[in-house]
Amino acid sequence: MKWLFKFDKDKWQKRQRQMQKNLRSMESIRKINRELILFFKRNHEFFHVERCIEDAAGDPIAIQKMFDSIPVMASDLMSGNESFQFVATARLSFLLSTVIQSGVVPHFVRFLNEQYGLQHKLYSVRALYAIGKGSLEQAVVVIKHGAIPMFIRLLCCSEECYQLKELVAAALGSLASQSPDFRDYVLQFGTLTPLLSLLDNHLEPPMLHEKIALLRACSNTLAIFCQGNPAPSFNQIRSALPILRRLIHLNPPVGVIGEVCEDACLCLSYQSNGSAEQIQALIDADVCARLVMLLGLSDGKIVEHVLRTVGNIFKGVDSQIQILINNGVFFRLNAILMHGSNSSVLRKTCSAISTLTARDRNQIQVGIYYGFV
Repeated sequence: MKWLFKFDKDKWQKRQRQMQKNLRSMESIRKINRELILFFKRNHEFFHVERCIEDAAGDPIAIQKMFDSIPVMASDLMSGNESFQFVATARLSFLLSTVIQSGVVPHFVRFLNEQYGLQHKLYSVRALYAIGKGSLEQAVVVIKHGAIPMFIRLLCCSEECYQLKELVAAALGSLASQSPDFRDYVLQFGTLTPLLSLLDNHLEPPMLHEKIALLRACSNTLAIFCQGNPAPSFNQIRSALPILRRLIHLNPPVGVIGEVCEDACLCLSYQSNGSAEQIQALIDADVCARLVMLLGLSDGKIVEHVLRTVGNIFKGVDSQIQILINNGVFFRLNAILMHGSNSSVLRKTCSAISTLTARDRNQIQVGIYYGFV
């Protein structure tokens, strides 16, 4: 019996390939449609985010849905899309405010008492840190319920709970960074003394490398204490000079140790920006030789802070300037001008030199002698 139709294998395979191609095209179209729907939905939230938050306020079901979508918000924050980031930030801020308004902050502070275990304290400090680094109003709530004295007590405790002390140092720094008034208020509690003690006890090997995260948190908070406009009273932070001297001598000034050194140089740049008495205190702390040496580093941030300090010392009296000259500061500055490529460093170098030459004709002659012109 003869077949009515002849089977053509090539045509069949071709048809199969075309069908698969059509299926892939349809799946691609469906994927694009899904992305478009999500895009328009999220952009609708971008334009109506405030209304969505207002509608959610007082609605437990809507608030619970927001809490359930926190992983999506976290993804949006890291997406690189400004619209998504804006909506996620607004929604997370609303959720944080909701948590604060629920009255949990006093309980977090209460859990810092001695009768509670380490885990209670860790989670409570982490929560207070997250709240305190938010808006000014959120920081006020943390301070109003007595968190600062409890933080200081934890810094001073003899237990070797380094992770807890690291979080406490960061939390104090976040509160102080809100404004100069907040910084001065935190310092009024005597916060600087236990912070310097922690740094002092962890600057020698092997503690230096084992507890480098704690050292970094403390140095960052110390930098926050020393800066601001207006700057803190020099008498409030003068006791930090011996520790700052040790911090700038840490080697090698790279990685996390470099960040600690950067914090210390930032502190010195602020402490030197004042009267001749402040400048003399820095010189008496024997930091000039090391500062001049740090000008030879490739780390632009450290060099910028040192240049700011050098420029401040150039505003002092001749004997103070002579200390820098004796340590070879002009050779370092000249090397930066000759071989430097960082525009910010070059700009601050020129600023320091102009501060010196603006003093009198003799200093202009010195600048010409060392080849600045």
